This record gives sequence, C-alpha cells and structure tokens, in this order.
Amino acid sequence: MKNHLVNKTRNTLPPAVRKKSINVLNQTVAELFDLFARIKQAHWNVRGTTFIGLHKLLDEFAATTMNHIDVAAERATALGGLVEGTLRESVKLSQLKKREEPASKSGMRDWIEELANVHAATGAHVRNSVKTATEGDDFGTADLLTDVLRDLDKQLWLLEAHINLQQSSN
Repeated sequence: MKNHLVNKTRNTLPPAVRKKSINVLNQTVAELFDLFARIKQAHWNVRGTTFIGLHKLLDEFAATTMNHIDVAAERATALGGLVEGTLRESVKLSQLKKREEPASKSGMRDWIEELANVHAATGAHVRNSVKTATEGDDFGTADLLTDVLRDLDKQLWLLEAHINLQQSSN
C-alpha cells in the first residue's frame, strides 16, 4: 500500500505519524468500499416478508458508509497523502474475508448473517485503526474513525436485532 506523502501541508503532525494515519485511512476506505458493495448486493437481492423495511434500512446503511468513505479519503488527502480509492485498489487492500455471497442468494436470513459478520469484521479493523491513530497522537483521525466505528456498531446492532426477530418467527 502506498502511504507516502505526496502533497505539502502545514499540518503539524510529524510526517511519520501522517504516513501511518494515511495508511490506516486508505485501509479504512478499502474496507468501507468492500462493505458498501456487500450492502448493495444484499439490498438488491434480499427477499422475504420484511423486504421493504430491510431494503430501506440497507439503503440507509449504504448512504452512511459512502459518507464515511468520503470523509476518510478527505482526511487522508488533508494529511498530505494519496487516496487509494478505486474499486480495484479496494479489492487489493480490503482485509475482509473474501467470500462469495450466501448460497441462498435470496434468503433474507443468509444475507443478514453475512452482513452482520462483515460489519463485525470491519468494526474490529476500524477499532484497531483508532488505536493506531491515538497512539500517534493523531486525535483528528482517531475521532473520525471513532465516528465510523460508532455507526458500524449501530448497524451491527440493527442487523442482529433483525436476525433475532427472524429466529423468533421461525
């Protein structure tokens, strides 16, 4: 992953800290793009009795995720970095488990389970990135990533609540 500084800035963080933060921000952009694509895949393909509610919820998740991608990418450039923001780069950089979509391509429970797993994994990676940014005294990046983490945790909670609802109805 390229994490070199390419733009001059008056930002007072030391270059080594900025490089490390740019690296975690690029990693976050990649994983959020991966997550965004998975959310939309489920959004388009999910079926079932609670379809419309889940369909709309996943649209909200996608919009929130895209906003976080934009904010993380902008922070990386504000630190003087180059954003690795193409889908091709995201595929290379994402640490999310490479897995095909659920076997039951329209099964609501399968899609929700997969999204819950991916949200949990993304949250774990972002949590580690918050720690890295905090250790470097880059509190701006840590705060931004904390916002991302807060939304990921909320989305995970909503997905898990939906799974429990599905379990009780079966």
